Amino acid sequence: MQSIESPAAPAISVVVLTYNRIESLTLLLGELSQLRYPGLEIIVVDNCSEVPAASLAATYPSVTFIRSPGNIGTGGRNIGMSRAAGEIVVCLDDDVTGLTDEALWKLGPMFQDPVIAGICFKVIEAVTGNITNWVHHKPVERFADATFATYEITEGAVAFRNQVAAAAGYYPESFFISHEGPDLAFRIMELGYDVVYNPAISVIHAYSPLARTSWRNYYFDTRNTLWLVARNTPFAFGCKLLIRQLGAMFIYSIRDGFFLWWLRGVRDGLCGWNKAMRERRKLSRATMKRIAEIDADRPSLAYLLRKRLFQRGIRI
Repeated sequence: MQSIESPAAPAISVVVLTYNRIESLTLLLGELSQLRYPGLEIIVVDNCSEVPAASLAATYPSVTFIRSPGNIGTGGRNIGMSRAAGEIVVCLDDDVTGLTDEALWKLGPMFQDPVIAGICFKVIEAVTGNITNWVHHKPVERFADATFATYEITEGAVAFRNQVAAAAGYYPESFFISHEGPDLAFRIMELGYDVVYNPAISVIHAYSPLARTSWRNYYFDTRNTLWLVARNTPFAFGCKLLIRQLGAMFIYSIRDGFFLWWLRGVRDGLCGWNKAMRERRKLSRATMKRIAEIDADRPSLAYLLRKRLFQRGIRI
């Protein structure tokens, strides 16, 4: 680890999004307050929790607390990133811990690669020690300890070159939650940058069930797939994406008893299609070529069936 007196240290801000998890937030802030990285800025965005996050302000006077006007989902991340002073912004969920000074010192050299604008962390499940939150289109067994380009973003465990994220428009606030990661990644790629997964930085996800509704993924994954396609993809790629993802969510919803939420997701996705089309910036050929390269290691259907078909529930 570099000396904390190093003048070359890039400014880093840590943005924590929280909602109704005051115990998890207290644990995380206790950990973050022990970090010694020079000039580290810590911002907590509270999506209008019943117990305000700012109730911890006296305990953590160096932390900036921002309360959103309501539970605005991923829009809270945008508030925090837009207020952050750091050249690099680390985004964490309130139930993600394990960020270290060593990890922060690694970020500067990683972002010295001028093409990299986002770095997704390795996420370890607190109880089992297994890899979790694996959203990348590669077999986890082969790639958990590899570095590779991706267009999926682990929103609660990621670092950005903040200027690029801002130029890309941050996350689409209308999505609320789900698929906002690839939408932002697509737009970062359109600017000529890459998002990568790098296991050299790992964090721990304790997965708090608080503030999570049982139906949310079946609804939001379905609805937002439609908007993701409308906002970004060429026709052929979009059709394949819709068939693959809407079909998978249909199967999962039937299996888990959430078919009506899948149906509502389709309905609301179609109702919002025209608005999403007005926000459309069709991906260029160069970006689509990069996407094809990323998808070269996409797991087979048989692999996905073995991994997911008999695993009840969707947990992210």
